Amino acid sequence: MSDYAELMLQWAQQAYERGQHAEADTLLRLLQGDPVEAEFLLQSATELDGLHARAHDELGQALEKPGRHDEARESRMCAMELDPELAKLRMIKSFEALHKGDHATLWEEYESRVIAAPDVIPKRRFPRPRWYGDTDISGKTILLHAEQGHGDAIQFLRYIPLVAARDARIVVEIHRPLLPFVAAMSEVAELRELGEPLPDFDVHRPLMSLPPAFQTTLETIPADIPYLQVPSDRMARWRRRFGLRRRVRVGIAWSGNPDFADDTKRSTPLADFARILDRPDCDLHVIQNDVQKRDEALLDGLTHLSDHSTLFGDFADTAAVISLLDLVISVDTSVAQLAGALGWPTWLLLAEPAEWRWMADREDSPWCPTMWLFRQQAEGDWGPVLERVGRELTMLLAEAHDPDAA
Repeated sequence: MSDYAELMLQWAQQAYERGQHAEADTLLRLLQGDPVEAEFLLQSATELDGLHARAHDELGQALEKPGRHDEARESRMCAMELDPELAKLRMIKSFEALHKGDHATLWEEYESRVIAAPDVIPKRRFPRPRWYGDTDISGKTILLHAEQGHGDAIQFLRYIPLVAARDARIVVEIHRPLLPFVAAMSEVAELRELGEPLPDFDVHRPLMSLPPAFQTTLETIPADIPYLQVPSDRMARWRRRFGLRRRVRVGIAWSGNPDFADDTKRSTPLADFARILDRPDCDLHVIQNDVQKRDEALLDGLTHLSDHSTLFGDFADTAAVISLLDLVISVDTSVAQLAGALGWPTWLLLAEPAEWRWMADREDSPWCPTMWLFRQQAEGDWGPVLERVGRELTMLLAEAHDPDAA
């Protein structure tokens, strides 16, 4: 007999002792394979032992069958709160589902991220319910809120027009550096910086939870680009700064925010990246915001690079510079996500294993059609990646300077 079956018998015994004979009989019937009684059994089980995560999890699955989705989700979330290890297992399951192309399972299990990674995603309590996509929000106000890094928010801002198509009034809460982009989106009625007091709203949804609300599959990822626009004043300012075009312009970002937990994995030292930077036949531009201490001295010595890192006030400046380039070469940071949202040609350098959004074993991305993915073949080994990028860049520049090239 399994541990779970033994627990069922224990609950049944407790029910008999309390005089709850119907509930006890239901427990025993389910052990005999009567699925009709599943909900009653598991509801009784949670009442008898409210701290047992497995019962709440099983109840969630039982409630899905008759279509009681909101109750099912609440039960599953309760189970994960009681057992954080269950949340971590579900996170792993979501990544496995992505690699298999099973987006339905991916999005369902990815909701576990709030409990599985509380140090990264602080749990928030809102006075209004979460919207799951299966209820009418016409005429209602929905709060869409960012929860993780800048790049995560950028990736899922693409869903705002889909929410607007449900005739909802949209309030967005997002990081300060992204405010100019959201302010330019006609679908957004109100805008708040993260941490500011919020206006009244009827329902809410994290930006990163919008894909399951629209039952997103690999084929239905909203990839109409660009979906972000560069403010015209920033564009004019940076166009004046750049002046006349002399050669092909290439933007580079070799590292991200050093405070990010996995930054050492996704970023490469400038000393490694420098092997592809000896390019007298193109203009090179630093387009990342943060330059780490280890790279400062070397960067100062690379006089053929135009370093804009200290001049960016927010991502609108970064976007304006990207729009003046011919190509972006970047590791997996918010700069790459921004270039993808702008529809700009981007070569993305990915660590092994790559983040879930880049899937596995492919050089393109359904999220960012203008990206070309360069993947590590061995964890931590950037050498072959940078060598290949160098070769491809040499060929691209040769074609750009060949008057007979197509």
